[in-house]
Amino acid sequence: MKAFVPVIALSMMMNGCSFLGYYKYTRAPRASPEEIASIQFPDSLEGGIHLSGPMMNALGVAMNGFLPPGQEVETNDPDKRVAACLSHRSTYETLVLQGDDDLFFVSFIPDLKRCGLDDEILDGGAVYAIDGKGRILDVR
Repeated sequence: MKAFVPVIALSMMMNGCSFLGYYKYTRAPRASPEEIASIQFPDSLEGGIHLSGPMMNALGVAMNGFLPPGQEVETNDPDKRVAACLSHRSTYETLVLQGDDDLFFVSFIPDLKRCGLDDEILDGGAVYAIDGKGRILDVR
């Protein structure tokens, strides 16, 4: 019986992590070999969007602050489809502007049409000010 006490304690601690905001990263699924075989990479990525390392870091910090992984949006709207739509990161248009060497502005604007909804949301987005150290300076 004494041997089971540490196992039970460990089990309780692991379950309790979800109450403390612990989130386990889920890897993106991989395509099938048939789908992979059909992919044709371009010869060049010229004309693509360039995100510097600090800009990419600012984007990640802002996105995790705006819509943390595993969190769902709650609304007062009786139509739960709106909240479900706003809970997906792919719903948002994202703009990143570099203010100076150490300051980035990241804007998230919801587009409910991506979920097949015609609703308009006036206050569903946000603009984050992120510094080069990965700190959220302000949100509007």
